[in-house]
Amino acid sequence: MKVVVKKYVTGFLFSQDSSHVVLIKKINPAWQRGLFNGVGGKVEVNELSVAAMVREFFEETGVVTRDEDWTYFANVFRASCYDVDMYFAQSELAFSAKTIEAEEIHILKVAELPKNIIPNLRWLIPLALDTQADFSTPVRIKEVAEERVNA
Repeated sequence: MKVVVKKYVTGFLFSQDSSHVVLIKKINPAWQRGLFNGVGGKVEVNELSVAAMVREFFEETGVVTRDEDWTYFANVFRASCYDVDMYFAQSELAFSAKTIEAEEIHILKVAELPKNIIPNLRWLIPLALDTQADFSTPVRIKEVAEERVNA
């Protein structure tokens, strides 16, 4: 039986000076409830990843962006679980982001991120802001599922 890995996008819209970032306070899935994450969602069938980023960001924040605004900087992959393309953009439009759906949109200071964020955002956000990084080939992060040992 072939396992279908769901494809997702997540993006960080930073202010032009990189001092603020748009994050969403999650309700679903249950394991993310109450945590901040980047804005994103599922990539639809026959949809390009960057097009999904533009669509999802608009649906969640009301902010209109274009494909060329987003930089694909990383891919986070876990076999049999998920495949997430990570994007970032910089624009003063970050300050126009607002809550559109049930999950609240927040414009947070990068230097004062809350404790209740998805753990990998603590290094993904600085990675996106690394001006010396070359993202012509996105960073690939392959997560390995922990093996359970019965004692």
